Amino acid sequence: MHDAPLISPENKDSAADVVAQLPKVSLFETITAPAGSPEELTAALRARYEALAADGVVYAEVHLDPAELGLDAAAVVEAAAAACIAGLDSRLVLAGSAPEEAVPDDAPVVGYSLPQGQASGAADFRAAYLPTQIQVGEDFAEVERAAQAGVNRLIHPVNMIDDFSANIEGIVPGQASGYIRDRHIPLVFTPLEETEDLNDHPLPLLQQLGFTCTISSGDTTLTKQFLTLSEAFGYGLEEFFDLTVKAVENSFADQELRQHLLETVILPAYEELSDPELAGPDTEESLADAADAAEE
Repeated sequence: MHDAPLISPENKDSAADVVAQLPKVSLFETITAPAGSPEELTAALRARYEALAADGVVYAEVHLDPAELGLDAAAVVEAAAAACIAGLDSRLVLAGSAPEEAVPDDAPVVGYSLPQGQASGAADFRAAYLPTQIQVGEDFAEVERAAQAGVNRLIHPVNMIDDFSANIEGIVPGQASGYIRDRHIPLVFTPLEETEDLNDHPLPLLQQLGFTCTISSGDTTLTKQFLTLSEAFGYGLEEFFDLTVKAVENSFADQELRQHLLETVILPAYEELSDPELAGPDTEESLADAADAAEE
Protein backbone atom coordinates (compact mmCIF):
# COMPACT_ATOMS: atom_id res chain seq x y z
CA MET A 1 0.00 0.00 0.00
CA HIS A 2 1.34 3.39 -1.00
CA ASP A 3 0.33 6.70 0.51
CA ALA A 4 -0.47 9.23 -2.17
CA PRO A 5 1.23 12.61 -1.94
CA LEU A 6 -1.00 15.17 -0.24
CA ILE A 7 -2.35 16.90 -3.32
CA SER A 8 -2.48 20.68 -3.40
CA PRO A 9 -6.10 21.95 -3.30
CA GLU A 10 -5.81 23.70 -6.66
CA ASN A 11 -4.95 20.37 -8.28
CA LYS A 12 -7.65 18.27 -6.66
CA ASP A 13 -10.29 19.01 -9.28
CA SER A 14 -8.40 16.82 -11.75
CA ALA A 15 -8.59 19.28 -14.61
CA ALA A 16 -8.14 17.67 -18.00
CA ASP A 17 -4.74 19.23 -18.58
CA VAL A 18 -3.48 17.95 -15.23
CA VAL A 19 -4.74 14.41 -15.84
CA ALA A 20 -3.35 14.39 -19.36
CA GLN A 21 0.14 15.09 -18.03
CA LEU A 22 0.10 12.35 -15.40
CA PRO A 23 2.37 9.36 -16.02
CA LYS A 24 0.20 6.35 -16.76
CA VAL A 25 0.65 2.60 -16.89
CA SER A 26 -1.49 0.26 -18.97
CA LEU A 27 -1.42 -3.53 -18.67
CA PHE A 28 -3.73 -4.47 -21.53
CA GLU A 29 -3.38 -2.52 -24.74
CA THR A 30 -4.75 -4.05 -27.91
CA ILE A 31 -4.19 -3.24 -31.54
CA THR A 32 -6.36 -3.97 -34.53
CA ALA A 33 -4.14 -4.68 -37.48
CA PRO A 34 -5.04 -6.71 -40.57
CA ALA A 35 -2.99 -9.79 -41.37
CA GLY A 36 -0.14 -8.61 -43.50
CA SER A 37 3.55 -7.97 -43.56
CA PRO A 38 5.83 -7.30 -40.60
CA GLU A 39 6.33 -3.80 -42.00
CA GLU A 40 2.59 -3.10 -41.81
CA LEU A 41 2.51 -4.35 -38.25
CA THR A 42 5.46 -2.14 -37.34
CA ALA A 43 3.68 0.90 -38.77
CA ALA A 44 0.46 0.10 -36.90
CA LEU A 45 2.32 -0.48 -33.65
CA ARG A 46 4.35 2.70 -33.97
CA ALA A 47 1.17 4.72 -34.46
CA ARG A 48 -0.31 3.06 -31.37
CA TYR A 49 2.84 3.68 -29.33
CA GLU A 50 2.91 7.33 -30.34
CA ALA A 51 -0.72 7.74 -29.28
CA LEU A 52 0.00 6.11 -25.92
CA ALA A 53 3.05 8.29 -25.33
CA ALA A 54 1.06 11.42 -26.24
CA ASP A 55 -1.42 10.40 -23.53
CA GLY A 56 1.30 10.21 -20.90
CA VAL A 57 1.61 6.42 -20.85
CA VAL A 58 5.15 5.54 -19.76
CA TYR A 59 4.77 1.76 -19.63
CA ALA A 60 2.41 -0.41 -21.67
CA GLU A 61 1.92 -4.12 -22.16
CA VAL A 62 0.50 -4.74 -25.62
CA HIS A 63 -1.53 -7.87 -26.33
CA LEU A 64 -0.79 -9.37 -29.75
CA ASP A 65 -2.06 -12.59 -31.31
CA PRO A 66 0.35 -13.85 -33.98
CA ALA A 67 -2.30 -16.16 -35.44
CA GLU A 68 -4.74 -13.28 -35.93
CA LEU A 69 -1.99 -11.20 -37.50
CA GLY A 70 -1.02 -13.95 -39.92
CA LEU A 71 2.58 -13.95 -38.67
CA ASP A 72 4.65 -16.25 -36.53
CA ALA A 73 5.70 -15.16 -33.04
CA ALA A 74 9.26 -14.36 -34.10
CA ALA A 75 8.06 -12.02 -36.85
CA VAL A 76 5.65 -10.28 -34.47
CA VAL A 77 8.41 -9.72 -31.93
CA GLU A 78 10.77 -8.36 -34.59
CA ALA A 79 8.09 -6.01 -35.95
CA ALA A 80 7.30 -4.75 -32.46
CA ALA A 81 10.95 -4.11 -31.70
CA ALA A 82 11.21 -1.96 -34.83
CA ALA A 83 8.21 0.08 -33.68
CA CYS A 84 9.62 1.15 -30.30
CA ILE A 85 9.71 4.88 -29.61
CA ALA A 86 11.39 7.07 -27.02
CA GLY A 87 9.38 7.92 -23.93
CA LEU A 88 7.36 4.70 -23.82
CA ASP A 89 8.56 1.41 -22.40
CA SER A 90 6.49 -1.06 -24.42
CA ARG A 91 6.42 -4.80 -23.76
CA LEU A 92 4.51 -7.60 -25.43
CA VAL A 93 2.03 -10.12 -24.08
CA LEU A 94 1.53 -12.73 -26.78
CA ALA A 95 -1.49 -14.94 -27.24
CA GLY A 96 -0.56 -18.59 -26.87
CA SER A 97 -1.85 -21.90 -25.61
CA ALA A 98 1.42 -23.68 -24.84
CA PRO A 99 4.95 -22.71 -23.71
CA GLU A 100 6.51 -24.13 -26.86
CA GLU A 101 4.98 -21.16 -28.63
CA ALA A 102 7.17 -18.93 -26.46
CA VAL A 103 9.91 -16.76 -27.91
CA PRO A 104 13.54 -16.48 -26.76
CA ASP A 105 14.27 -15.10 -23.29
CA ASP A 106 15.88 -11.94 -24.67
CA ALA A 107 12.73 -10.88 -26.55
CA PRO A 108 10.61 -8.04 -25.10
CA VAL A 109 7.84 -10.52 -24.26
CA VAL A 110 6.82 -10.39 -20.61
CA GLY A 111 3.82 -12.71 -20.55
CA TYR A 112 1.19 -14.67 -22.41
CA SER A 113 -2.55 -14.39 -22.94
CA LEU A 114 -4.42 -17.67 -22.67
CA PRO A 115 -7.33 -18.30 -25.04
CA GLN A 116 -10.64 -17.51 -23.37
CA GLY A 117 -12.04 -20.60 -21.70
CA GLN A 118 -8.65 -22.33 -21.57
CA ALA A 119 -7.39 -21.25 -18.16
CA SER A 120 -6.06 -24.74 -17.45
CA GLY A 121 -3.16 -23.97 -19.78
CA ALA A 122 -1.70 -21.69 -17.10
CA ALA A 123 -0.09 -24.70 -15.41
CA ASP A 124 2.24 -25.37 -18.34
CA PHE A 125 3.29 -21.73 -18.56
CA ARG A 126 3.81 -21.57 -14.82
CA ALA A 127 6.06 -24.63 -15.00
CA ALA A 128 8.18 -22.65 -17.47
CA TYR A 129 8.11 -19.56 -15.17
CA LEU A 130 6.00 -17.58 -17.63
CA PRO A 131 3.16 -15.35 -16.33
CA THR A 132 -0.29 -15.49 -17.88
CA GLN A 133 -3.45 -13.45 -18.20
CA ILE A 134 -6.90 -14.32 -19.54
CA GLN A 135 -10.01 -12.49 -20.64
CA VAL A 136 -13.08 -13.75 -18.83
CA GLY A 137 -16.59 -13.79 -20.17
CA GLU A 138 -19.94 -13.16 -18.56
CA ASP A 139 -19.98 -16.52 -16.77
CA PHE A 140 -18.35 -16.23 -13.34
CA ALA A 141 -17.32 -19.87 -13.67
CA GLU A 142 -14.57 -18.64 -16.01
CA VAL A 143 -13.19 -16.50 -13.21
CA GLU A 144 -13.27 -19.46 -10.85
CA ARG A 145 -11.43 -21.69 -13.30
CA ALA A 146 -8.80 -19.01 -13.88
CA ALA A 147 -8.19 -18.60 -10.15
CA GLN A 148 -7.99 -22.35 -9.64
CA ALA A 149 -5.56 -22.69 -12.54
CA GLY A 150 -3.24 -20.02 -11.19
CA VAL A 151 -3.67 -17.39 -13.92
CA ASN A 152 -1.74 -14.29 -12.86
CA ARG A 153 -4.09 -11.60 -14.15
CA LEU A 154 -7.78 -11.31 -15.09
CA ILE A 155 -9.00 -9.09 -17.93
CA HIS A 156 -12.51 -7.53 -17.88
CA PRO A 157 -13.83 -9.44 -14.84
CA VAL A 158 -16.96 -7.28 -14.49
CA ASN A 159 -18.84 -10.41 -13.37
CA MET A 160 -16.85 -10.58 -10.12
CA ILE A 161 -19.87 -9.24 -8.25
CA ASP A 162 -21.85 -12.36 -9.21
CA ASP A 163 -19.98 -14.11 -6.41
CA PHE A 164 -20.92 -11.55 -3.77
CA SER A 165 -23.58 -11.85 -1.11
CA ALA A 166 -24.99 -9.47 1.48
CA ASN A 167 -25.46 -9.74 5.22
CA ILE A 168 -26.01 -7.32 8.07
CA GLU A 169 -22.40 -6.17 7.78
CA GLY A 170 -22.72 -5.32 4.09
CA ILE A 171 -21.52 -6.88 0.84
CA VAL A 172 -19.28 -9.91 1.26
CA PRO A 173 -17.10 -11.61 -1.40
CA GLY A 174 -17.68 -15.31 -1.93
CA GLN A 175 -15.08 -18.04 -1.66
CA ALA A 176 -13.63 -17.59 -5.15
CA SER A 177 -13.76 -13.80 -5.28
CA GLY A 178 -12.39 -13.61 -1.73
CA TYR A 179 -9.47 -15.78 -2.78
CA ILE A 180 -8.78 -13.42 -5.69
CA ARG A 181 -8.94 -10.37 -3.45
CA ASP A 182 -6.85 -11.78 -0.63
CA ARG A 183 -4.06 -12.87 -2.97
CA HIS A 184 -4.07 -9.56 -4.83
CA ILE A 185 -4.70 -11.11 -8.24
CA PRO A 186 -4.95 -7.99 -10.42
CA LEU A 187 -8.13 -7.14 -12.29
CA VAL A 188 -7.80 -5.07 -15.47
CA PHE A 189 -10.75 -2.97 -16.62
CA THR A 190 -11.61 -0.62 -19.47
CA PRO A 191 -14.76 0.89 -17.89
CA LEU A 192 -16.08 2.85 -20.86
CA GLU A 193 -16.30 -0.30 -22.98
CA GLU A 194 -17.53 -2.72 -20.33
CA THR A 195 -20.93 -1.37 -19.27
CA GLU A 196 -23.65 0.59 -21.05
CA ASP A 197 -24.08 2.79 -17.99
CA LEU A 198 -20.82 3.59 -16.23
CA ASN A 199 -22.70 3.97 -12.96
CA ASP A 200 -23.28 0.21 -13.10
CA HIS A 201 -19.57 -0.57 -13.32
CA PRO A 202 -18.28 -2.55 -10.30
CA LEU A 203 -14.91 -0.77 -10.09
CA PRO A 204 -15.66 1.47 -7.06
CA LEU A 205 -17.22 -1.40 -5.11
CA LEU A 206 -14.32 -3.72 -5.89
CA GLN A 207 -11.81 -1.11 -4.76
CA GLN A 208 -13.77 -0.46 -1.56
CA LEU A 209 -13.69 -4.19 -0.81
CA GLY A 210 -9.92 -4.32 -1.29
CA PHE A 211 -9.54 -5.84 -4.76
CA THR A 212 -6.45 -4.97 -6.80
CA CYS A 213 -7.76 -2.99 -9.78
CA THR A 214 -6.10 -1.32 -12.74
CA ILE A 215 -7.38 0.59 -15.77
CA SER A 216 -6.40 0.35 -19.42
CA SER A 217 -7.37 2.67 -22.24
CA GLY A 218 -9.47 0.35 -24.42
CA ASP A 219 -10.91 2.15 -27.45
CA THR A 220 -10.10 5.60 -26.07
CA THR A 221 -7.31 7.00 -23.88
CA LEU A 222 -6.42 6.57 -20.24
CA THR A 223 -6.93 10.29 -19.80
CA LYS A 224 -10.51 9.91 -21.03
CA GLN A 225 -11.03 6.86 -18.80
CA PHE A 226 -9.73 8.76 -15.76
CA LEU A 227 -11.78 11.89 -16.44
CA THR A 228 -14.92 9.81 -16.90
CA LEU A 229 -14.27 8.05 -13.59
CA SER A 230 -13.86 11.48 -12.03
CA GLU A 231 -17.21 12.62 -13.40
CA ALA A 232 -19.09 9.42 -12.55
CA PHE A 233 -17.58 8.51 -9.20
CA GLY A 234 -15.77 11.60 -7.97
CA TYR A 235 -12.33 10.09 -8.53
CA GLY A 236 -9.43 12.48 -8.06
CA LEU A 237 -5.66 12.44 -8.17
CA GLU A 238 -5.41 10.19 -5.11
CA GLU A 239 -7.48 7.51 -6.88
CA PHE A 240 -5.51 7.92 -10.11
CA PHE A 241 -2.30 7.53 -8.15
CA ASP A 242 -3.59 4.31 -6.60
CA LEU A 243 -4.68 2.88 -9.96
CA THR A 244 -1.30 3.75 -11.48
CA VAL A 245 0.72 2.27 -8.62
CA LYS A 246 -1.39 -0.90 -8.72
CA ALA A 247 -0.72 -1.16 -12.44
CA VAL A 248 3.05 -0.78 -12.20
CA GLU A 249 3.25 -3.13 -9.23
CA ASN A 250 1.32 -5.80 -11.12
CA SER A 251 2.99 -5.47 -14.48
CA PHE A 252 4.81 -8.51 -15.85
CA ALA A 253 8.04 -6.49 -15.89
CA ASP A 254 10.87 -7.34 -13.53
CA GLN A 255 11.10 -5.73 -10.11
CA GLU A 256 13.97 -3.45 -11.12
CA LEU A 257 11.93 -1.81 -13.87
CA ARG A 258 8.85 -1.49 -11.66
CA GLN A 259 10.91 0.21 -8.98
CA HIS A 260 12.56 2.50 -11.50
CA LEU A 261 9.21 3.64 -12.90
CA LEU A 262 7.77 4.20 -9.46
CA GLU A 263 10.73 6.10 -8.01
CA THR A 264 11.86 8.15 -11.00
CA VAL A 265 8.65 8.76 -12.96
CA ILE A 266 5.40 8.22 -11.06
CA LEU A 267 6.19 9.49 -7.56
CA PRO A 268 8.04 12.63 -8.75
CA ALA A 269 5.14 13.59 -11.03
CA TYR A 270 2.60 13.35 -8.24
CA GLU A 271 4.98 15.05 -5.83
CA GLU A 272 4.94 18.10 -8.10
CA LEU A 273 1.19 18.30 -7.52
CA SER A 274 1.51 18.10 -3.75
CA ASP A 275 1.31 21.01 -1.34
CA PRO A 276 4.33 21.12 0.99
CA GLU A 277 2.51 23.41 3.43
CA LEU A 278 -0.47 21.06 3.53
CA ALA A 279 1.75 18.01 3.84
CA GLY A 280 4.10 19.46 6.41
CA PRO A 281 7.64 18.23 7.03
CA ASP A 282 6.72 14.57 6.49
CA THR A 283 6.01 14.89 2.75
CA GLU A 284 9.40 13.68 1.59
CA GLU A 285 9.40 10.99 4.25
CA SER A 286 6.02 9.64 3.11
CA LEU A 287 7.19 9.49 -0.49
CA ALA A 288 10.34 7.70 0.58
CA ASP A 289 8.24 5.27 2.58
CA ALA A 290 6.16 4.54 -0.52
CA ALA A 291 9.29 3.82 -2.52
CA ASP A 292 10.66 1.60 0.23
CA ALA A 293 7.37 -0.29 0.39
CA ALA A 294 7.62 -1.03 -3.32
CA GLU A 295 10.99 -2.65 -2.78
CA GLU A 296 9.44 -4.98 -0.24
